Amino acid sequence: MKIAIIRKKYTFHGGAEGFSSSFIENLADKGHEIHIFAIKWQADKQQRNVHFHRVPAVTFISFLRDLSFALSSFFLLKRRRKHFDIIQTHDKTLFQDIYRAGDGCHIEWLRQRWKRTGTAGKASIVLNPYHWLILVLERCIFGFHRFRKIIAISELVRRNITDNYGVDSSDIEVIYNGVDTARFDPRNRAKYRGVIRRKYGLSDTDFVVLFVGSGFERKGVKYLIEAVESVSGPVSLMIVGKGSGKRFRGEGMKRIIFCGPQKEIHKYYAAADIFVFPTMYEPFGNVHLEALASGLPVVTTKQSGAAEIIKDGVHGFVVNGPEDSKAIAEKIRFFTDNRDQLRLMGENARRLAGEFTFEKHVARMEALYREIGLMPYKRT
Repeated sequence: MKIAIIRKKYTFHGGAEGFSSSFIENLADKGHEIHIFAIKWQADKQQRNVHFHRVPAVTFISFLRDLSFALSSFFLLKRRRKHFDIIQTHDKTLFQDIYRAGDGCHIEWLRQRWKRTGTAGKASIVLNPYHWLILVLERCIFGFHRFRKIIAISELVRRNITDNYGVDSSDIEVIYNGVDTARFDPRNRAKYRGVIRRKYGLSDTDFVVLFVGSGFERKGVKYLIEAVESVSGPVSLMIVGKGSGKRFRGEGMKRIIFCGPQKEIHKYYAAADIFVFPTMYEPFGNVHLEALASGLPVVTTKQSGAAEIIKDGVHGFVVNGPEDSKAIAEKIRFFTDNRDQLRLMGENARRLAGEFTFEKHVARMEALYREIGLMPYKRT
């Protein structure tokens, strides 16, 4: 099949972009001809069956970038429609067969943020034109049925779309993300655990909590630091991702390490004991699967789509909300005090990740492509 994939850009530290890159590689390996439409795409290597098409856009302001990208990709893809069997977008664009809602619903993220911010924060939401643009694009996609099928990456996202935009649930297919279980593997510990720990002055016996993600506010870094600070004993927190740690420095006596974005992220999972992700809103979060595949128990919140696959007390724990730092601290303390349970849940985590391989993900996507090929074409 000839498949057009639309995504603004690729950066190694972006979870959604990283997923798109791996997804494209797996499709190409299966023999499909992939055409990437993006502003910028820097792959690590040239790959057979993958072709890049630059989408012109104004990039110096996020509002103009997203608006110009949506408009440019609309005209490019509409003009070339007959060249492709499937047009699939991983961004908020206006011409596609499949809209993959990897970013969830912006309106739901704003709702969750509104509940947890003060007057100044609420004002910034209302007065920021970027939020209004994304809401308009969402309304255009869902309200005007600019798709043949929507892929929701969790049941949470499906509910968000149906509740906020009235889309018929039959138009939405839930397909969870996939993970590279060869790259993210518990056996990495023997190779990288000591190397990464020594890099940051940690010993082999330190208990290390790991957070991976960019966008510290949405993903609950503030609450995670509060939780770690309240745990007695030698607990260290490694925060990997793009974001400033200046506002958090010096808040307590615990060892908080801001590592910045890291390309070889699998090595950081190997250095950790557990993974904690106290997000306000996360459609799914590839980091959950990466941690599970690496054999780490996961602590997350009910506001994450990944909570749907994590069984409490088996693969880790799910807490009610990010602001419940006391509950997060209790779960961290549970693992520091119960090393046998830490090992057992880590083994369970790895087994669970085996259900979400990229091979299985691509097989489900191919089945959806075949289904769509038989559906009547009704885009307006």
